[in-house]
Amino acid sequence: MLHITNGDEAAGLLKAAGFESTILPWRDVLHEGPVPAGLNLHALSQVRAEYLSRRNWGTTHALLSAFRERNEKLELFHEHDEIVLWFEHDLYDQLQIAQILDFFATRKRSATSLSMICIDRYPGIPSFRGLGDLAPEHVTTLFGTRQSVTHAQLLLATAVWWAFCRPSPDSLVTLLKSDTSPLPFMAAALRRHLESFPSVHNGLGRTEHHALEAIASGIEDPVALLKAHWEQEDHPFMGDWTYWAALKDLASGGHPLIDIHGPHDDSAFPNARLSLTHDGSRVLAGESDAVALNGIDRWFGGVHLKGSEARWRWNKTAQRFATTSHNGAPRLV
Repeated sequence: MLHITNGDEAAGLLKAAGFESTILPWRDVLHEGPVPAGLNLHALSQVRAEYLSRRNWGTTHALLSAFRERNEKLELFHEHDEIVLWFEHDLYDQLQIAQILDFFATRKRSATSLSMICIDRYPGIPSFRGLGDLAPEHVTTLFGTRQSVTHAQLLLATAVWWAFCRPSPDSLVTLLKSDTSPLPFMAAALRRHLESFPSVHNGLGRTEHHALEAIASGIEDPVALLKAHWEQEDHPFMGDWTYWAALKDLASGGHPLIDIHGPHDDSAFPNARLSLTHDGSRVLAGESDAVALNGIDRWFGGVHLKGSEARWRWNKTAQRFATTSHNGAPRLV
C-alpha cells in the first residue's frame, strides 16, 4: 500500500500509528512561486526546486533530489494494491490534491485502487486545523473512512490543475461558476487563492493587507502576527516560513511598507520586531498603491505578474478580476 500525505507531519503520524506501508509525503507549497502550464512532473520539479532555492528553503540540488525521489516513488504506484491520499481542506492541500489526481487521471491503474481521506474537522477536536492536530489513534480510525476516488473527482482535479497553471486567471473564475461538488473543499480554496492577487483597492493580496492591519494595531512580534493571520483565515494554509517570506517581501523594494528591526534569517526571525513605514500606512489607507510604489514580480500558479503594473487585480466584492488599462487604471472584465 502507498500512502501519500500532505507533508512530513502527517507522514510521522502514520508511522506512529503503526502503518508499515510506503509513506510518501508530498512536499511543495504550490500556492507560492511558478507553476507554469505544459510541464510534466519532472520538468515542473526543476522549476519548483529553483524557485524554492531562491527563497532560501534549501539548495537547488537538495530540493531537486527530493523531488526526483518523490516522483520516482509516485511513478512506481503500480507496485501497490492501493494508494491512499491523506489530505485536508485548505489551499495548500487542495492544490496538492489537484496535482496528484491530475497525475493519476491519465494513467492506467489496472488492479491498483485509489482512495482518499480529506477532512475539515474531527470529532472531539473543536479547533481542528489539520491532520497535525490528531493523535495516532485518530489516524487509525480515519483509515477506515477512506473512500474510493471517483471519475468525477479525477475530471474536476484535472480541470482545476489546468486552470491553475494557465497564464491567465480567467479559467479559474469560470471554473468556480461550474459544479465543484465532487471535491467539496476545492471552491473555497481557489477563492482564497484568487484573494492572493493584488487587490483593486491598494495592490495588496489578502495576507499582506492583513499583516499591515495587524502591525498598525500594535502587533510587532512575527509569531504573534502569524497567530493573528491564522485566526482571520477560515482555513489556515500558510506555515511559518511562507509567512515570514510574505513579511520580508513587504520590507523590500524602493518603498518598503514595513521595517524589520532585528534578524532576517528564518531561524531567528521570530526575534525581530516589525513596524509600519509611512508608505505602508498610506497603502493600508488606500492612499497609495503597493504595485505602483514597488512594482511586482510574482507568480500565482501559472500567472506571472511583473513590472510596474499588475495586469490582473482581484475585486473581492465583485468576485471578478480587473485588468490594467493603457493609462494604468484597473477596469473590470
